[in-house]
Amino acid sequence: MRRRNIFVRSLGVLARKFRVLQETWILPWWGSGGLASAPLWAMDSVVLVIKLCSACVVAVLKVLIPPTMKSLHGETVLITGAGHGIGRELAMQFAELGATVVCWDCDARSNNAVVQEIRSKDGDCFGYTVDVTVREQVTGLAALMRRQLTEISMIVTNAGAATCAPLTHLRPEAVMKLIEINFLAHVWLIQAFLPSMIERRRGHIVAINSSAGLMPSADMVPYCAAMFGLRGFMDAITEELRLDAWTKNIHTTSVYLATVNTGLYPSPTHRFTSWYSELSAKQTAKIIIEGIRRNHKCISIPPFMTSLIDIHNLMPYRIRIILTDFFNFGNRGWFCFC
Repeated sequence: MRRRNIFVRSLGVLARKFRVLQETWILPWWGSGGLASAPLWAMDSVVLVIKLCSACVVAVLKVLIPPTMKSLHGETVLITGAGHGIGRELAMQFAELGATVVCWDCDARSNNAVVQEIRSKDGDCFGYTVDVTVREQVTGLAALMRRQLTEISMIVTNAGAATCAPLTHLRPEAVMKLIEINFLAHVWLIQAFLPSMIERRRGHIVAINSSAGLMPSADMVPYCAAMFGLRGFMDAITEELRLDAWTKNIHTTSVYLATVNTGLYPSPTHRFTSWYSELSAKQTAKIIIEGIRRNHKCISIPPFMTSLIDIHNLMPYRIRIILTDFFNFGNRGWFCFC
């Protein structure tokens, strides 16, 4: 693992030195535009080939020698929506692995029950009652925690809510609430804790998303809008951190859930439900934590979902909706045609 990190860092150092050489000496000497840019094109093409070859080698090595899972001992993990469902199971399993867990939830009773259960098993856990949709509460509690606790090294933005109804049947207040809890709450939380991670040059941001953030779904318009927004937000944050040499040890992970029995979504009714069953919250939490410990940028449950959706999105629109109607046998779109 250490050798691989040294190899990747060496490539990064060489690339940065080449860029400095290019900007300091090559560009002033050769200029830009026309034939003068030919040497630059050639050098950039060589660098491109080297990067592509090294990426392929690293990918093969990861398949042959899977990266070891990082230890969670000494980590302080903040989980929103920790009072029930996947959030509760994540809190329990993080604590079992030696992490200090901080539980946030708007339901004080269920949140305190999780805290007491973890403490009864000799785990380190703290609980706070907070509405993550209120930015002032998030920022205020984040400042309080920095004074009372060690710095948060990992945040898991898990709190969410869903409503299945046509857009025209939803009140404006309900639409706003869905957007706030499924998108803005994630933004406020990450914005509150990311500066301290950048200051310490290490951290991990985990966002629990949904298959609704990958494909549109009827009767869930505000929820899909929020999940698509969260997907774009996490992708943009990942790119922003990648381009900053000071934040290379701040990892991001987006989790996309489809076949999980949490009670938040209706049971699947598609044609192939017998091929794979819904996972429990406990099984799902275990898969998520294993991916986090390997610093995976994307975790999909089921694993093949993101690949199928990527292939699906390459098809023309009419083909996509025909296949979607075939897959969702109970969908009213089965009786429609393009």
